[in-house]
Amino acid sequence: MTPSRHRRPTILWRVLALLAAFTLIAAACGDDDGDDGGDDGAASNGGSESSGEGGDLLAELQESGSITIGVANEVPFGFVGEDGEPTGIAPDVAREVLAELGIEEIEVDVVEFGNLIGGLQAGQFDLIAAGMYITPERAEQILFSDPDYCVAEGLAVPEGNPEGVVDYSSFVDNSDLTLAVATGTVEVGYAEDAGIPDDQIQEFADIDGMYSALEAGEVDAVSGTAATVQRQVAVRSGMEAVEPFFPVDENGEEVLPCGAYGFRNENQAFRDAFNDVLNEMRESGRTIEIITEYEDFSEADVEKANELTLEDFLD
Repeated sequence: MTPSRHRRPTILWRVLALLAAFTLIAAACGDDDGDDGGDDGAASNGGSESSGEGGDLLAELQESGSITIGVANEVPFGFVGEDGEPTGIAPDVAREVLAELGIEEIEVDVVEFGNLIGGLQAGQFDLIAAGMYITPERAEQILFSDPDYCVAEGLAVPEGNPEGVVDYSSFVDNSDLTLAVATGTVEVGYAEDAGIPDDQIQEFADIDGMYSALEAGEVDAVSGTAATVQRQVAVRSGMEAVEPFFPVDENGEEVLPCGAYGFRNENQAFRDAFNDVLNEMRESGRTIEIITEYEDFSEADVEKANELTLEDFLD
């Protein structure tokens, strides 16, 4: 009887071991199936998170029918109207481009101009529609579309222009003058390229701050595009705009300031699709119609941009 008592537990152990083995095999097969599904899901999710180099982002935007754009509340380039809707030359053109791509609803995020690129890179919004100038330095950080306008520079000065300011060279010639520039704008680089010393350049976070400083006599001039400057002096007292001019770079060559739309580097397919529609509008003359609705811009401003592509700014 003793041998039989020892034999039964041995048989039972073997049965349990066999059951455990089958369980492990079944679990392993289940894991394999799960891994296959997980890999597919990871690839899909990974594409979504990285926006599939732009393709998935465009698909997501088209599926939702909405997008958030970034503006800097700069009239007439990109700002929020009295109705709370984004407006200005860049949002107005972008609205028609996006509608052609099946994206009808536009939300807006207003940030300081100097935070537009950082906000785009951080995913705060998916498109910069603020009339941002194309520069090689910016093109190293984000993707640009082709330009849709080009415009001269301007300076706002006290009424009567008592210091005889003409352009950026006036500040090189007179070390007593101080120039106001907006942080993150191309005007910072223009002033430096012109040779204006740092202690004659005062940076401001927003447009209103610069013009308030000019009204208070804290600076001698405010820089900006001719369109912005002319808009500002028209609604403020005690100041005027100098004749529009084109800045020169550190080599003394004239710079052509032209604005475009900004996209994250991983969203090239979205940029390309946007650019295709934009170029159709440039060729048909539709961008001229939209942009010249703002009296700050002439047909020549838009026609000049229509002759250029992004590559012209990156050589």
